[in-house]
Amino acid sequence: MDLKGRSNPRPSGWPVLAVLLMLTTSNAWPNNGTQATRVITTPSTTSEVSVVLGKQIIRKLYDSCGLDIRYLDVPAARAVLMAEKGLSDGELARIPMAVNENAPLLPLATPILDARLVSMALNGETSDSKASLKGKRIGFLNGYRMVAAVLPENVTQITTSDTFQLIDLLERDRIDVALTLEWDALAARRKNPKLDIGEPLLEAPIYHWVHESRKGDIPCLSHALESMKASGEIDRIISDGMGPETVQ
Repeated sequence: MDLKGRSNPRPSGWPVLAVLLMLTTSNAWPNNGTQATRVITTPSTTSEVSVVLGKQIIRKLYDSCGLDIRYLDVPAARAVLMAEKGLSDGELARIPMAVNENAPLLPLATPILDARLVSMALNGETSDSKASLKGKRIGFLNGYRMVAAVLPENVTQITTSDTFQLIDLLERDRIDVALTLEWDALAARRKNPKLDIGEPLLEAPIYHWVHESRKGDIPCLSHALESMKASGEIDRIISDGMGPETVQ
């Protein structure tokens, strides 16, 4: 119904269809400047330190190559799926196992960093191996595909939208262990210093992914990333974003 009580002729799925149509046209989010525009899907868990820092790093890469960037924030699983289907120009950052092998996505020549999946607990019983997770109630972020690689069978799985919800579940004894990226775990410990963080359960290089239709962007983006890593700019972005008390 509209404001005057008349029936709305648009179908219920119109907003989603409209977004997809904008993404698949050359005029999506038009840029009034001279730079070309790229649309990058990213997990909508904007409170996650890893996502916030990732956005800063990737934006700098595109700026270095004279490319404008627009982020499309969607649930984590949908972010990579949309990129795989060509509904965006790329995806913020994923480890290789989180991207379908036959998807038309190409990684930059060098990884951004190594992603480290760790466990958090309040009872001092963090888990440092897949076997140590057996029989436990495990919380993790919905849509993070890398978690599946470390989950044993027959465990109780509870998903949330951000790491701070995981802390709440730990504090209320609703889960035994929470799994998240190390950057987010370190940030979470600033909120609750009693959190214990285990050794990495999984460590893998994390890449920025570009849809094959934009493969011409990859040489410049890869060179820009290598320069940022060599100059220490990546480390500075992370240190400034997290605070020296959380960086190890």
